[in-house]
Amino acid sequence: MSSDTPPRRTSDGSVVVPMRVYKGITVFSTLVATGLVVFGFFMFDAATRLDNPIREAAVWTVGLTGWTPSVGAVNVAFGLLGIGVIVLGAGSYVLGTRFKTAEMVDSERRDTTADSQEAHDDG
Repeated sequence: MSSDTPPRRTSDGSVVVPMRVYKGITVFSTLVATGLVVFGFFMFDAATRLDNPIREAAVWTVGLTGWTPSVGAVNVAFGLLGIGVIVLGAGSYVLGTRFKTAEMVDSERRDTTADSQEAHDDG
């Protein structure tokens, strides 16, 4: 597949793109997913530790408005934020896995054809 060939969808929902695009998508979607998952666990840490710097900065910032949130509200907020960020990271990774190169699709077709041929020969 040349670099000027437009992407196309396969029957399984994958998007076939040139190798250069595939490499970029794979690298950056994995990088974003890893960063988001790690950040999500930092949010879990902020939800469970009162002396966490992220938590202290957030509570201080909210305190500037004149409102002081309860400890339980801060725990729940950071816990939900952590879950949301981890799910977002997982989504980034899953979307990145939808892309394939033409060589990958051709390889899968050859494997499927060889498997069906072996089953036919055995029968």
